[in-house]
Formats: sequence, C-alpha cells, structure tokens
Amino acid sequence: MSIHAKLKKLEDKAMLKGEHAVAAAAAHLLQEIDAVDRQINLVGALHEVGYLQNSLKPYWNEFRADEPAWIERCLARLVVADHDYWALASLLGCDGPTTVGLAKGKGFKPAATRRYARFDKPDVQVETLYLTGMGKVLHPILEIGYDSRNMSNVDVGRARALSLDNKPDHTQWQPGEPLGAGGLSLSMQAKLPHGAWRSVWTAFNP
Repeated sequence: MSIHAKLKKLEDKAMLKGEHAVAAAAAHLLQEIDAVDRQINLVGALHEVGYLQNSLKPYWNEFRADEPAWIERCLARLVVADHDYWALASLLGCDGPTTVGLAKGKGFKPAATRRYARFDKPDVQVETLYLTGMGKVLHPILEIGYDSRNMSNVDVGRARALSLDNKPDHTQWQPGEPLGAGGLSLSMQAKLPHGAWRSVWTAFNP
C-alpha cells in the first residue's frame, strides 16, 4: 500500500473513531507528503491518542530516513514552544545519544543524569538538559530518557522551567552541583509503550 493510500485510510479510520486530531494531521500531510513538520504532527498525534509502538513504527520507518534531520526539527520546535507535545512525542524511538548530542549542539547543557529500572526491561538512562539558568531557575528543560541496551528514546520530557527548592532566591546554581528537588512548570512527558502527560506544575526529584 502506498503512503498516500495508507494516510487516506488512516484519516477515514480516525474520523470514524472520533480521533479528530489524527484525522486532521493525516489530511494535512496528504496535501504535502514531504513536509517534515506535518510528518512530525502526525506521528505525535498518533502517540497522543494511544497508538502503540507496533502501529507507530511503520510511520517512523517511512518518515525518518534521515533521523538526525528529524531530531533536529523536533528540537528546533521544542526550543521555542512550551506546548508542542507532538514534537516531543516524535522523539520517541529515535537514538538517545544522538538526540542528546544534537540538543547540546543547539545550546542545551547537561544538568543531571539518572537511571531508573523497569520491570522485565533494561534500565532507562535519563539526561536532564537546560538552555539557560538564572538564580535557582533553569529554563527550558529537556529530558531525554533512553533504553540502556538499544539506546532508543522511551521517555522524553520538556518543561518551561525548573525551579530548585534547595537554593536561596539569589543564589546561582552552578553546573556540576546536584540539582536537588524542585518543581517543573508547564511540563510535558511522552513515554513508550504509551504515556502522555501535561501539567501546569509537577514535582522534580532527580
């Protein structure tokens, strides 16, 4: 089945299921099949409504022939937008170290690294990055969590800012210092096999 036929079928199916964002993203992409932003919108919308990895993978394979370019475009959108969940979710399945490296190329700096365990799956390595810091506030925040075995992104997040609890208001956090606990404002998180969250404020515990 051609990609055009696949997208038309997806559009019709999404309309019947009431998944209007997916239907709109598919219809928009059909108008300009090579538009990377429209491809990102579709992949992100599919994740948001609950499509699992086996359903997402054909679209990943179709649109990510140049994965670094795909990552670059997602990151460019995330640098400037607090609410671009589709760009965030479209980083899932990409190579984690490549994502971190390209983010650093855009000016993001490392703030912390942690690892968490999953049941019956490899641990997840999470890199917390920030663009600028002022006092006890770092902003924006990007978190790239990747499978420690196959190195693919499985847990990604973005927040407008991180406010640290363990710093006086006029004390500047310095790179290399422990982050400690704090709060993330206007945060988003996307996970595999599925998970989609948005929050005005959420606790941060590195």
